[in-house]
Amino acid sequence: PGRSQGITSSQARRLRAWNHLDWELYSHLNRSFWKKAEAFGIPRLRREVSRLRERRERLARRCLKGGGPIPAKAIPDGKLRPFQPPGGGNVLGFALREGLEPEERERCERLATPELQYKDLLEKRQFGGKRG
Repeated sequence: PGRSQGITSSQARRLRAWNHLDWELYSHLNRSFWKKAEAFGIPRLRREVSRLRERRERLARRCLKGGGPIPAKAIPDGKLRPFQPPGGGNVLGFALREGLEPEERERCERLATPELQYKDLLEKRQFGGKRG
């Protein structure tokens, strides 16, 4: 009772000890967030979150084929295809709508670029491709 299925109490103790720092970090950041949220004002925070969600939805309708995430195999532009980890899982990504004007396409592409490709882009801008 009270234990996760299939682990002994000794294993549970070891897992708690192993994850202790993660839990402390999470707890600290959670407390910090709520202090800042209260200082900002919870009603104001809710309004800001609502505005952000509305903006994200408008951009998704404007930029994305299908308006949301799709399987990586269905993304024709390889630059926008997210990394698929070996051994399973299916990381979704975004395909851009056809017919976007060049300036809008560039803005939409920046928003739809997966994290690994975006990291490479930032690194290239920061270091000029001269790492090492």
